[in-house]
Amino acid sequence: METKKFGPNQKFKLSEPLDTWLTAGLRDFAVPEAVGSSARVFSLDYPPLAGEYADYPAIKVMRPDKTDYALPLFKSEAEILSILGDVPGITPLIGLGFMQVKEGSWPEEIAPLSTSQRQKASADQVTGIVDLFELNEVPQFLSEMDKRVAEGWLAFLVFPRRWEDNLYLRCDSGYTRGEYHRNFSVSDALKAAVQICSILEAAHDQGIVYLDHKALHYYWNLPRQQVYVIDWNIGRRITNGNTKEVFEFDVLQFSARALHHFMTGRQAPGSVKVGPNNPEEIRNAPNKYAPIWTYDDQKRLTQPEMDILEGAIQGNFKTPAELAKELQNLYNQRQSQA
Repeated sequence: METKKFGPNQKFKLSEPLDTWLTAGLRDFAVPEAVGSSARVFSLDYPPLAGEYADYPAIKVMRPDKTDYALPLFKSEAEILSILGDVPGITPLIGLGFMQVKEGSWPEEIAPLSTSQRQKASADQVTGIVDLFELNEVPQFLSEMDKRVAEGWLAFLVFPRRWEDNLYLRCDSGYTRGEYHRNFSVSDALKAAVQICSILEAAHDQGIVYLDHKALHYYWNLPRQQVYVIDWNIGRRITNGNTKEVFEFDVLQFSARALHHFMTGRQAPGSVKVGPNNPEEIRNAPNKYAPIWTYDDQKRLTQPEMDILEGAIQGNFKTPAELAKELQNLYNQRQSQA
């Protein structure tokens, strides 16, 4: 662990928010539903964590007014990423620690899409002290969290910033004004979904569920044809042995929220809406969803694709591997007809 000062004249400093806007197709959009329920996310200027291309990483800071609610979520995410950090497609943890604010106040939740908004939205005037932990010190970080938060410290996690197109903006029919089929093809949707199933399978093998499957948690790297996932704080590690039902529910939530969104431009009717979701919302979500097909769905999707999607949102697939096999078959059919 290393203690440092942070602020505008320090080596460790926060700047623009990353949780009020998203990018797709070289365009920036204000996205209020991207704000999290337990944390704020800012760009971090700290060279040792900037990576080989000098990219500013993202720092996720516990909301000071919601520490009791946020504390178990931060614990869960740090523990999960210490286990799954090497899984392809998972945005890894690259730093963590605690900060104590001495001067300044946290900015309002504003998308920095103009000069004046950028100034109001920035956290660059917040100053204080950080205790920065190494990745091999996660157990110590977790053991100290209760005491630290009680003493007024805020936990934080640091990640590589995702520069790829956010899939919420690529596939949502509202943000694309109905043109989602031009932004994210069914073939790409199927390919991304198969990759997400592989991530879920790796997580389930470690007794971990993701649960918060909104499309804005996924990014698509077009040159690499690779999907990336962020935000595991609503996920949890199952330690009581009753995993089967929770794993099946994880597959269902992926199907109803992300997969349905990728393929139709919207989530399954009745699923948890996109926004600053909390664990209770997701735990209380339905166990199956009835399909409602639109004219656009029937133009965009083949009958086998609608059949598999219908089965997925009704809970017919019990494991990520089972669903991935059917999605891969659909992808292969698309490729054979191209």
